[in-house]
Amino acid sequence: MRGFGTVGAGVVGALAAAGAALVCAVVWSVLALTHPGVAGVSESYFIDGLWLALGLTFTLAGLFLVVNRNGRGLGVLMLATGLFQALRMVVILAAALSGAGPVAAGAITAVVLATSFTNAFLVLAFPLWLPDARLPGGIWRAVTVLVAALSVLLAFSDTAGDSQWYTVPNPLHDTALYAWLDGWLGRYAFDVFTASLALTLMVAAVRWWRSPGPHPHLPEVVAAYVAWAALITVPHYVGDYPGWLPYAVLVAGEAAWMLVPIAAFRRDRQLSLGRVTRRYLTAYAYCTLVFIAVLFAVYLMHRLEPGSGGGPRWWQVVTAVVLGALLRPAARGVGRAVDRYYYGERAHPYQLVRQLAERMSHAVNPADAPPLLCRTVVEALGLPAAAVRVRTRGGPRELARLGSADRSGESFPLTYEGAEIGELWVPPRYGQTELDRQDRAVLHLLADQASPAIASLGLYEDLQASREQLVLAREEERRRLRHDLHDGLGPALSGLRLRIDAARTDLPDGSTTSASLTTASAGIGQAITELRRITDGLAPAPFDGRGLTGALRQLAASLGSRSLRVTLDLRPDPLPTLPAAVEVAVYRISGEALNNVVRHSGATAARLTLRAPPDRVTVEVADNGAGFPARATTPGVGLSSMAERAEELGGTFTATNAPVGAVVRAVLPRGRAG
Repeated sequence: MRGFGTVGAGVVGALAAAGAALVCAVVWSVLALTHPGVAGVSESYFIDGLWLALGLTFTLAGLFLVVNRNGRGLGVLMLATGLFQALRMVVILAAALSGAGPVAAGAITAVVLATSFTNAFLVLAFPLWLPDARLPGGIWRAVTVLVAALSVLLAFSDTAGDSQWYTVPNPLHDTALYAWLDGWLGRYAFDVFTASLALTLMVAAVRWWRSPGPHPHLPEVVAAYVAWAALITVPHYVGDYPGWLPYAVLVAGEAAWMLVPIAAFRRDRQLSLGRVTRRYLTAYAYCTLVFIAVLFAVYLMHRLEPGSGGGPRWWQVVTAVVLGALLRPAARGVGRAVDRYYYGERAHPYQLVRQLAERMSHAVNPADAPPLLCRTVVEALGLPAAAVRVRTRGGPRELARLGSADRSGESFPLTYEGAEIGELWVPPRYGQTELDRQDRAVLHLLADQASPAIASLGLYEDLQASREQLVLAREEERRRLRHDLHDGLGPALSGLRLRIDAARTDLPDGSTTSASLTTASAGIGQAITELRRITDGLAPAPFDGRGLTGALRQLAASLGSRSLRVTLDLRPDPLPTLPAAVEVAVYRISGEALNNVVRHSGATAARLTLRAPPDRVTVEVADNGAGFPARATTPGVGLSSMAERAEELGGTFTATNAPVGAVVRAVLPRGRAG
């Protein structure tokens, strides 16, 4: 076992079983090629070869499932079925060619019985392994036991049905048990088989419905199995079908849908495959492919010129040359297929980097580089999420994010001309605590490739961050000044005016002092009015004493009428304290959007929705009116104003037509309240 490293005993056993099946195929091939003219044997070489190819396919599928650490129970059953199938073919052929008689019949009977049982149980019970590659428990366990018992009966009937295997007599054929079973089960065997398929599919449907999922590849598995079952059962009841159809469907169909679970029960490329294990997997898949190709090539030669003797014909030479020329490309293709199955695009990192470079070269806007990088990480590498952040004077700034992850991740530096300009953040795969070495190597390459394109966004992001800081500082200063004027100077002036008016009441009317005090009180009143005008200009008047929540309620109520119903949806309600610039922008965008609905849409209903999660604020106004004009080439003043308010805070703004009416949406970074 040297060279397998930390590979488990189960994987070593699976590789040993697969190797034994392959040895059986080689021995069978040697015996068939060296004894081409044995009476009663050579006529069925091609059919036996198909059964052997089917056994190798079963073994290949089982080997992948066992190595992949998911669906191991089903993988072991596939391995056993394929191994027994290969062993059956070579044992029967060796016994027939050696002239063995009843002496070898017992061993052959045991192998054929084991082969028939494992094949029948695999075929009938396959849906019971769905959707999680485990046999059902609880009350459904009775179905598994029933299918196993039925598989025993079918295996015995199928084994005893042959009077002999080539020249070796079958000791079960003339037994009383087979005669009784054939009479009792013979007429209804296929009906029982069909009913069993229907029962196991029903159990799979119920378990799938109850399973939380997700199960991304199971529809393909079920579709392949159902198609095979229909092709097996329907012609039997319809009748009038070619004699070769049952064999073609049985062999080719089983081989097809047995390979589908390899994709269905994969652990989303989480397995770090050892070099030795990968080499054996690749070699076994390649040998299986070669065996099938040579089998069909020999069959075609036999069909083109049956019973030919003498030297090789020209087409035989051409066929041999073509097969020889395809051996090396086929080996490379199988190796790439195995790598892609376990590692996806990680198997070819430089090709992935080249694809990213080509996509970035075709991107017109430099701002497309961060989303392209995130999409490459999530879609090509199969990682759960990715985010690109850059450093600005205002602190770290996230340029793009794709996917979601509720756990910590790893950061890969984005460097340009020796300076670190940001980072690529990626969490590990589901079920893993950290990224593996191959993931890290590919992500470092991708980060280095994308860094120059992302660096060009640095100055823009610094400018945008400075602009946002100016807007936030301006609005916060306005809020502070308004509070100082409204809560400090305003009450002081009002108090002073009250004292002057009180003092004036103690003086006789018409006196010079009384007239002076009256003039002073009027001047103070004018100052208070001017002060209110100034404070109203510093922030929207509806904010006075109500905050953003009250202001939006007043806005919705004031614009609603009998012909237009305006509803307000706030989450949370009431809204938390937001930065002054954000509150003003939210109020102004909401007011402008609702005014557009009133003036231009002809709607009967409008809805103002505001969401304030921890990282952003989303404002949306939807109506059931006429929508925006289809031929409008430039946005109006109102739409431009809303877009400017959103963009100056680093947010986004969209105005689109919905199936009914229009939708205006602004997304603003929440920031910190002042």
